[in-house]
Amino acid sequence: MSADQIPEFIDRLYREGAAIGEDGVAYPLGGLALTRERGRFLRDLCHREGARTVLEIGMAWGLATLWLSEALVGNGAAPGAHVVVDPFQTAQFHRAALNSIRTLGLATMVEFHEEFSAYALPLMAQEGRAFDLVFIDGSHRFDDVFVDLFFAHKLLKPGGLMVFDDTWSDSIFLACRYLETNYAYELIATQPPPRTGRKRKRLYRGQMRAYRKLAETRERGRFDLVPFYDDFTTGNNEGHRLRGAGMLALRAGDTTAARQAFRSALRLNPRRFKNYLRYFRTFLPAALARALSGRSAQPASGKRQNA
Repeated sequence: MSADQIPEFIDRLYREGAAIGEDGVAYPLGGLALTRERGRFLRDLCHREGARTVLEIGMAWGLATLWLSEALVGNGAAPGAHVVVDPFQTAQFHRAALNSIRTLGLATMVEFHEEFSAYALPLMAQEGRAFDLVFIDGSHRFDDVFVDLFFAHKLLKPGGLMVFDDTWSDSIFLACRYLETNYAYELIATQPPPRTGRKRKRLYRGQMRAYRKLAETRERGRFDLVPFYDDFTTGNNEGHRLRGAGMLALRAGDTTAARQAFRSALRLNPRRFKNYLRYFRTFLPAALARALSGRSAQPASGKRQNA
């Protein structure tokens, strides 16, 4: 498998907006597929780090798996270097991600576990496994994310990277704050990066966040806890979901559904000027509205790796 074959396959998935299941049926990617921008961010992190072992929690349609595999192939990783955990690959995603992996000849590269991460990760930790990079994009409930974070910390090599998706959400952003305050991880990158001159960058969430583990971790006392919720303010999850749903509807040419979503978002936050612009966009010709909505926000549904 050459690294240049993988981006061609990824581009086709985005262009067609569908992944082929093991049953040969094309299934729409919808809002659960990693966007191109996030995929490139993840691939470039993996490539720059020279990572040769990766743990991925949550697989869905397999876009993140392919972006990471592209980097691993380029880094000269060995068979079995990419470990993926997702209990819903068969039940919800028709094994489409696994079908893509086999089509590309990556079956020996990827070690797949169709299991809940809360059960699979402790066994990996007991076995003494270690990874250069961990990507967490499974369940988005705080308790599940926290469990993933806890075991990922044990499985990540000193100096390795831990990357989170959907960090705009309260649950994942708060878990990230715990990682910073109690495990002293260093935030090294966000996607997208904060605007130049932005105030209070520490509280900027972004869509993805990448952290580096310390080379040496400090000993923590029995009752050691650093408060991780100072200055924490709840984000507008429902508004984000509505805006994402409206943009996806516009891309699909469904202006009625888009108008309803943006109208609801306006009711939640009438002071957000961009909501008005999106709402007015629904009255444009469908082709023009689709062209203006090419880079849509991802809805707040997320992958249900531990649902």
